[in-house]
Amino acid sequence: MNALWDLAPHDVAIFNYLLGSTPEWVSAVGAKVLRNCREDVGFISLGYPDNVVGHIHVSWADPHKAREVVVVGSDRRIVFNDLNGVEQVRVFEKGIRVVEPEPLNFGEYHLHIRDGDILSPRVEVGEPLKNQCRHFLDCITRKLRPITGGGEGQEVVRVLEAVDCSLALRGAPVEVVRNVYCEQKSA
Repeated sequence: MNALWDLAPHDVAIFNYLLGSTPEWVSAVGAKVLRNCREDVGFISLGYPDNVVGHIHVSWADPHKAREVVVVGSDRRIVFNDLNGVEQVRVFEKGIRVVEPEPLNFGEYHLHIRDGDILSPRVEVGEPLKNQCRHFLDCITRKLRPITGGGEGQEVVRVLEAVDCSLALRGAPVEVVRNVYCEQKSA
């Protein structure tokens, strides 16, 4: 197992859940910076419908632990930092929009930046693994459908199989399809 299979499934699952879909394509590069036989650092780009792009960075080599999800929209930016016990969620009411008409070159490209407040909504603190186990037991005892189940797990595996293909192709985009088969091409 490499760092991408070890650490990225959680991030892929979060993206899929938030966006309500699976990426159409992935592009991934990795490095063996610890000089072992598998990638211990990886960068993954995920292409979702409607031109939404996600980016994941994972590393066994970086001693700085980071568990952060940043969602950027036209009106706001939301940051979830799992390691910040005081302000896990921060909402930045700061937006950017392109000035019309469509620019023909970079010199004509202008943005309007809108500054606003920074909000920190109250989030109940809990232990993620304990919450996950409690939800699992509730689903069994009360015969509920889980928030995420086997189908969502299968989608994450399909994405990671496409990531493996892209790694083998040195970052070339790979379509996420059912029954992914990747033939490694020699450089």
